[in-house]
Amino acid sequence: MSLAREQQVMRKLHPDWILAERKSALISNGIWLLAVLVMLSVPSLLDWFRVPVWIWIIAILVVVLRMGMNAFVLPYFRYEKFAFNVSDEEVHIHRGWLFISEMIVPMTRVQHVELESGPILRQYGLASVEIVTAATTHVIAGLKLDEAEQLKQRIGELARRTDE
Repeated sequence: MSLAREQQVMRKLHPDWILAERKSALISNGIWLLAVLVMLSVPSLLDWFRVPVWIWIIAILVVVLRMGMNAFVLPYFRYEKFAFNVSDEEVHIHRGWLFISEMIVPMTRVQHVELESGPILRQYGLASVEIVTAATTHVIAGLKLDEAEQLKQRIGELARRTDE
C-alpha cells in the first residue's frame, strides 16, 4: 500500500443512517412477521388443520430474533465498519465486519454517478451516492443530502476530467 493511500482520511457515514436502517429493518421484518402470522392462521381459519402451538412459538421467535438482529445489531456494525475516501484518482470504499471488502474504483472506470433517497432516508435528510462502473454499482449510503450532492458533483467532475 502506498504511503499516500495510508495517509488518506477515511470518512464515515452520518450517524442518522443507523436510525434510518433500524426503521427500514423494523418495517421489512414487520412485514415478515405479518406474513408468518397469516400463513399460520389461514389453515386454522379454513378448517384445513390446526397448527400446533409449538410451531407458532418457533416461527414467531425466529422472526422476532431476526428483527432484533437486523434492526439493532447489524446497523451498528455496518456503520462502524463502513468508510470511504474520494481522491483525484480513485474512490476507496471499506466495508464489512465479518467479510471485509476493500474496493478501489479508479475514476477512469466511473461511467456515471447517481443520487438516491428513498422515503426513510429523506425523513432523516439523508441520501445515497451510487457510483456506476461497467462491472457493478458501488453505493455510499447515509450521507446528508447536501454532502451527497457535493460528493456526486465532485466524482462526476473527476470522472469527466480523467476522460479528457
